[in-house]
Amino acid sequence: MTNSLLSSRQPIVDKIVFFCAVIQTGSFREASIQQGISPAAGSRWVKELEDVMSVELIKRSTRQLVATQAGQLLFERFSPLLVDINSVCEEVQNLAQNQFGEIRISSTPLFARQYLTKIVAEYMQMYPNVKFRIFIEAGDFDPLTIDFALRASGGFDQRPTPDSLLVRRCLLQEPLYLCASPAYLQMQGTPASPEDLNHHRCLYAKTLLGGNRWSFDKDNKHEIVTIKDTLECDNSEMLLDLALEDAGIAYLPHSLVHQLLSRGDLVHLLPEYQCATFDIDLYYRPQAPMPERCGRFKQFLFQRVAEMTQ
Repeated sequence: MTNSLLSSRQPIVDKIVFFCAVIQTGSFREASIQQGISPAAGSRWVKELEDVMSVELIKRSTRQLVATQAGQLLFERFSPLLVDINSVCEEVQNLAQNQFGEIRISSTPLFARQYLTKIVAEYMQMYPNVKFRIFIEAGDFDPLTIDFALRASGGFDQRPTPDSLLVRRCLLQEPLYLCASPAYLQMQGTPASPEDLNHHRCLYAKTLLGGNRWSFDKDNKHEIVTIKDTLECDNSEMLLDLALEDAGIAYLPHSLVHQLLSRGDLVHLLPEYQCATFDIDLYYRPQAPMPERCGRFKQFLFQRVAEMTQ
């Protein structure tokens, strides 16, 4: 036989399972009840199975049915496999409840420290059989090797997603503040307008807000200032440390600086201007359906971030 019987055009396995039920119960009616189909459909399945295999499998009479030699061989070889088939199906179904497998995440350092560490720890307690592989990075990522990527961007920044085939969803959004240490401002002066930033040392992340392009809004007028190439670093926490060490003016998210601003360790500059927002976006490949471990973690991630930012 040159053509494989196991093809999507010839759904033979269901028919063999029903045939085995007929031989086991000795009745089309009982087999139909057991398999959840009508007797007419079951009879048709056996006839189609015989046509496909080009051999008679059951001899029927008004009083009984008997397997032919070919039918007996098929029953003896296939029926022991039914237990394994059921076990495999149950094991696959149990993945939804038991949560097995690995989730691969690429995250920016700041989000990993402020949110992801706690969220992953909580998820691992609920689903101990789920494994995580986390890559702390701020630049490009390979969507074929990770399940989720978390990246920071500016609210005014409408650049395309890293891969046009990826789904992009905003996970959180918070304001950005232009800030510097009191000592730096005492030495270098305080900027009175966005244009004055051209005369200051500015600290920026290339992967955030278009790098050295900072956004300001006032009285419904939008302004983007291209600052001088002073210091670049893709780690927001290091930019904060540099600002605290009087190295220059930084453009940093609320969650990172609000306590320092309230204590006076940093000064909020140009407060009459509205800066861009600091967005954390979640990227993932569109899959239907998404693997259960990934789908449930995605729901948990959005739930916990919303709770942690209330």
